[in-house]
Amino acid sequence: MIGQNAGVIQGLFGREDALAAVGDLMDRGGSVVTVGDPGVGKSRLLQAAAELARGQGRRVLSVAPTEFEKGLPFAGLAELTRHFPEGADQDLPGPQRRALAVALQRAEPGGGEVDPLAVPLAVRSLFSRLCESEPVALIIDDLQWLDQATVGSLGFALRGLLAEPRRLSVLIATRPDPETGTELLRCLAEPRHEFALRPLTDDAVGRLLRTRLGPEWTPPLSAEVARASGGNPFLALEIARASGPGRVHVPPSLAELLDERVARLTGDTREVLLLASAAGRLTVTQAQAVVERDRLWPALEAAVDEDMVNVGAGSVITFTHPLLASAVYDAATAAERRRAHRALADTLEDPVERARHRAKSTSIPDETVAADLERAAELSTGRGARQVAGELLEGAALATVSDPVAGLARWLRAVDTYSNAGDATAARAALCKGKSLAVSPEQQAQVKVRWARLAEDVATARSRVEQVLDLAPAGSAAHADALGTLAAFCRMLGDGPRALEAAREAVTEATALGRADLRLKALTELMVAERHWGVGRGTDAGALDEIDRLAEEAGLPPSLPAAVRGFGARWTDPAAETQVRGGIAQAVEAGRYGDLSLLYIALIIVLVRRSKVRDAEAALQDAASSGAWAASGDWSEAFNSQEDMAHALVYSYAGELDEARLWARRGADRPQVQGSTYWRAGFLAQLGFVEASARDWPAALEVLREVAGIFERTGMVDLEGLLWGVDYADAALQLGETKDVEAAVAVLRRQGAAGSQDAEVAARRCQALLTAARGDTDTALKELLAVVGLPDAECPFEAARSRLALGQVYRRAGFKGKANQALDAAAGAFEALGIPRWAQRARDEAGRVGLRPTTSTLTETERRVAELVAAGRSNQETAAELFMSVKTVEANLTRIYRKLSVRSRTELANRLPHTSGS
Repeated sequence: MIGQNAGVIQGLFGREDALAAVGDLMDRGGSVVTVGDPGVGKSRLLQAAAELARGQGRRVLSVAPTEFEKGLPFAGLAELTRHFPEGADQDLPGPQRRALAVALQRAEPGGGEVDPLAVPLAVRSLFSRLCESEPVALIIDDLQWLDQATVGSLGFALRGLLAEPRRLSVLIATRPDPETGTELLRCLAEPRHEFALRPLTDDAVGRLLRTRLGPEWTPPLSAEVARASGGNPFLALEIARASGPGRVHVPPSLAELLDERVARLTGDTREVLLLASAAGRLTVTQAQAVVERDRLWPALEAAVDEDMVNVGAGSVITFTHPLLASAVYDAATAAERRRAHRALADTLEDPVERARHRAKSTSIPDETVAADLERAAELSTGRGARQVAGELLEGAALATVSDPVAGLARWLRAVDTYSNAGDATAARAALCKGKSLAVSPEQQAQVKVRWARLAEDVATARSRVEQVLDLAPAGSAAHADALGTLAAFCRMLGDGPRALEAAREAVTEATALGRADLRLKALTELMVAERHWGVGRGTDAGALDEIDRLAEEAGLPPSLPAAVRGFGARWTDPAAETQVRGGIAQAVEAGRYGDLSLLYIALIIVLVRRSKVRDAEAALQDAASSGAWAASGDWSEAFNSQEDMAHALVYSYAGELDEARLWARRGADRPQVQGSTYWRAGFLAQLGFVEASARDWPAALEVLREVAGIFERTGMVDLEGLLWGVDYADAALQLGETKDVEAAVAVLRRQGAAGSQDAEVAARRCQALLTAARGDTDTALKELLAVVGLPDAECPFEAARSRLALGQVYRRAGFKGKANQALDAAAGAFEALGIPRWAQRARDEAGRVGLRPTTSTLTETERRVAELVAAGRSNQETAAELFMSVKTVEANLTRIYRKLSVRSRTELANRLPHTSGS
């Protein structure tokens, strides 16, 4: 508990409510965000919180970034990791351990850049393991100055952290700005609280002044200071320091008050403090490289005496308040600032820091500065800090001296770097700044193709790519690449003829150029378009072998061929799962975490097609823990759509229909998806399956009619193997809409004619149900018996649906025994697959048959368990006699009770002799 005098004990006054919240946070875990203006006391509160956390046995991980450090990649993370135990990274997977070392400048990037997800994954692993071993307090001051690479890594780590809530307490202080640190704040764990630090009361200001400055600050004088400062403790202290004995000097503004304080410093002290403020974090050793020792020490001593700075751990010169650092920097002339940055650029070791200081040391374009910034951008990219790299490349472009070709190249690199970081807004802004340098058709084509990739909707993207084709010379690499991109956009828009035409042209041009990478891209697009429109060879073995060969020739990882096989594989292809899982394992081993999104959605599609629902659930969990859905880059919305689709697929089959509906609807409503026929049709088809599983037939029919309209309008034949036509027919049959049933059967037959055997069988089943609905149950039964008798013609889930259909028609025809048998078989099959909503539907259908349940519905194992239990054996005795676990006995009893409609052992004993005798 925090006592009444806690504020005094902690050196705080009037903050009892804030300290109580902090005390509760350290007791229970969770998150607290405190917001306040500069000087209101956020930093002092966090210092008190750190003391409290240590007193309660928590390991404190704290960081207080400076304004300059906002532009240094992983500066905040470097500070945080100093508080981790020695060797904490030794158990990390190799790629993550190396990525962290490179990011923190403990190792060189070496051959290639670090995957942007490797560092966030490493940070999450470090936090997870540390929270397992001891309680932790993460304390972040001045969030507005925390570098973006650290913000992103911490946000990712906290979002996926699996730790007991009490083990982690997070306390963050920031200024009032709704845009600050949102990527981190939205990932904070619950319970989460936010409060603003209010102005201090007159009494609290008086106690503060008397404690810090002496007893002469009587209540009347301190009340006057409180009014003048607006209750801001930092400003109150500054006003009191500037006032004479017995009077209060009220300055026009805080800035003027601080200017007066800086002006009272000696020239040497101002010089040293200007270096410290410009550097953000400066050690005494670094200062000695610029200022002679006989001037440095007296200057530092004077600054400490004036309560301007402290020299803390690691001999770091730290301002007592960030406002003082800003005041020193603002008070210097432009020439003095440039001189300070120049001195730091000549002194500091980190190339990124040097380049940033070099840029601030001149106000005119300078090729040396531009080259330094470009090298710093390469280093930042190598460390996995793409956002910072983009900013550095912008600086390099601005510093370029009268060379439009070099300037445009740097602007375009900045655009590409921002795009790969997932920051489309920054990429568009950079492209706007540099586009005027594009003069030749080739240069304009380079600009246009980036505008296409940054378009907010697919139709605009297509239009821009078509402009690229007009600018780029036919037969050039730019033209071939644009054709492949156009094919993708046309396919997503549902323009099959143009997608196929562009893809074929792209294959031809890429082949003529001898570019394996461009041919791979074009051939992949051609395969997908052929599959969707049911023409050409689609995803046959020869095409897949060529994809493998081209990927190897282009030096690309095996993830793309694995994903291509996964998307195009039939349910009968066991090699597809093996190859996709292999691609995932290779990506993780190599640290290519950005490949995982595509691979995991491919794996989930493969598993769902094969009716391996429990494996798909496990894959969904693995994807989340691996960071698959955090990938970003051009068209990063696609990664969000892949996550949406994966969740919708798995949850719908697993019976979590509310969750599935939420994910499917969210995916369908995304702005980019709204303009993409491909994605929208996919989400609506999945939503239709959700509603069919929920037996909300009007809702299912509504969305599936829209999918049917898309297919009719575009001429599409297949959508990643989804048999949405079955759900369309099911909903229409339930509502008596026979024309819709006929339309659904036609969709399935077209899909079947394009090579999908399971679609052809599903069409026969749906036609049989329509025939039965029209009164011809004999013909319907004959067809359904033929369908059920086909070996391996359907995936297990669809085969169970065929048995369900058979039972429904048997019931309609009056064959109650056979109906019950078929429906029970369907329910058992659905249960075995882990698809509970459909098992329940089959049981409900069986309930409509009207037969008393019999032991003929029991499996052999269930019958043996039932006989022993009915004879009076306990669960333990039954388990021992049948050589099975008690849990297995209990699971069998649950099914037995349900199948025989009994609720107790007594009812089972009474039922069993009667039913077995009959």
